[in-house]
Amino acid sequence: MVESKWTRLFIITSIVQTFITIIIQSLVVGRNQNASSLFQEMWQNKNITDLSNPTALDCKANIVARMYNIVGENVIILLSNVFLLFFCYDAIFNQNTIQIITVVVVNYAIGIVAAIQIVEVLRWRNQAVECVPGFLSYNFRVEFYEVPSIVILLLCATMMGFFTWKLYQQFGWNIYKRIGADRNMQKIFRSMLIFVMHLKLDLFFMVVLSIVACVVLTQNETLKHTFLYWFHVIVTVLIFILQALAYHMLREESHLGMKIFIGLWLIPIADFIALLVKSIGTSAQDSWYFFIIFIVFGIIMALLTLIWSIIVLNNFDKGLKRHLTTGIGNIERPPVTEQTSQSQPSGRWAIDEED
Repeated sequence: MVESKWTRLFIITSIVQTFITIIIQSLVVGRNQNASSLFQEMWQNKNITDLSNPTALDCKANIVARMYNIVGENVIILLSNVFLLFFCYDAIFNQNTIQIITVVVVNYAIGIVAAIQIVEVLRWRNQAVECVPGFLSYNFRVEFYEVPSIVILLLCATMMGFFTWKLYQQFGWNIYKRIGADRNMQKIFRSMLIFVMHLKLDLFFMVVLSIVACVVLTQNETLKHTFLYWFHVIVTVLIFILQALAYHMLREESHLGMKIFIGLWLIPIADFIALLVKSIGTSAQDSWYFFIIFIVFGIIMALLTLIWSIIVLNNFDKGLKRHLTTGIGNIERPPVTEQTSQSQPSGRWAIDEED
């Protein structure tokens, strides 16, 4: 573990962000569940004389299901922040500058997703009012819930962006000392770091996406227990197996093993594309835009992982293996303290430069 002022500040910022976001998102979940309960109570009072009205029942079912989806979004954002805390610590521990930059980018992305939630809940209220006009008086008070969460996420992302520049200099120097001035080896090492980072991101976001998709397919009576449903369940399990396969084959620099991974990785991509087509095919009113965006993000991540797996495969047997310790992404390095990190020269190092 590299200890310096900037590593400590980076991790502390991530811990504070995670702690505050968990509290706020928990409050948001509670508020949304209360809103759903209040809607159902008002709906029953309004339709007490005709509880068997098909139109009223369909309206209620759609509104309750949509809020269920919104609560799912809240939980995903909460879990994303917990994952980012691990991702941040892992980046510092492995001195992975590329992963640290990704932490900042993902933080901004989560902030944007949190902003989309404001649109989602207000859209939900407008649809609820169509069923129960009296629900118009309900106030979600987004300025006390979603807005603080967005501000915290963007503020922490900005602070981490500043810390990233300092860590960029510190870690670049450490890697330079280990690998040396060989530009080709630096490029190979950087490609390996990017591939490993994609695997870590995939392990969380693609698994979460797969589980959410299973829930969505289960709720849909027309898709439940169809070929697409069972195919997706199998793919969800396959993602875990492919993760283990990729790490092992990368460590062993196995050409055959990595080719098997590349071939099998096309299956999750095909699965997500099928889910995207099904989701887009629904009506605009029934579409879950958050889920569609999440699927698109999952497809992009899977494609990037595929591209970098091919790049890494082409770099096998070129000398990188001797620079690695038992952990993929680690390098043998002397411990760095705040004093030593401050004494190193500033500026760009060859490890971070393009040819």
